[in-house]
Amino acid sequence: MVRLDAVLLAGGTRIELRPTPVLRCAFAESLTIWLRDEAAPRVDKLGSVLSTVEIYDDFECRGRNRIANAKLSEHGKGNAVDLRAFRLADGRALSLTDVMVAKGFRDGLRESACHRFTTVLGPGSDGHHEAHIHLDLIERHQGSRMCQWDVREPSATDIAAWVPLPRPRPAITGAAVNPARKL
Repeated sequence: MVRLDAVLLAGGTRIELRPTPVLRCAFAESLTIWLRDEAAPRVDKLGSVLSTVEIYDDFECRGRNRIANAKLSEHGKGNAVDLRAFRLADGRALSLTDVMVAKGFRDGLRESACHRFTTVLGPGSDGHHEAHIHLDLIERHQGSRMCQWDVREPSATDIAAWVPLPRPRPAITGAAVNPARKL
């Protein structure tokens, strides 16, 4: 098991992982390669640099989905991580499940994650993965994989909620009222 506090890019830039996850060595290596070779270049296309990956969950000896007496989770083996968001150098935070984050960006992350990891769970997989993305390297019979992350589009209400309202008009003070006008 290792603590993976950062991923170094070719130019020396560090991508911090917070909080620092504890992972099995092989899984830490796979996550590092994916962040370096897939996620960071996709973020670069958005006009900034990936600076921090927000971790939701890592090593924890527990059953799947925290259900008592369930089969041991890959988290319990240090073979899984849950990602919440990417923080960019320009201050933006990109939640990986936020419908307001560019769909093409999230589609690309999903596709690359599903090629790298044997399990990818997110919105649409079950009620436990609506607000984060689960990645693991479970070994299944015949090398099968599971990729269940619906990259959703915003609904009309989501879009309407983001339309900015006009600025309020300045208040009219007593001095600004036309004295010739009689009410």
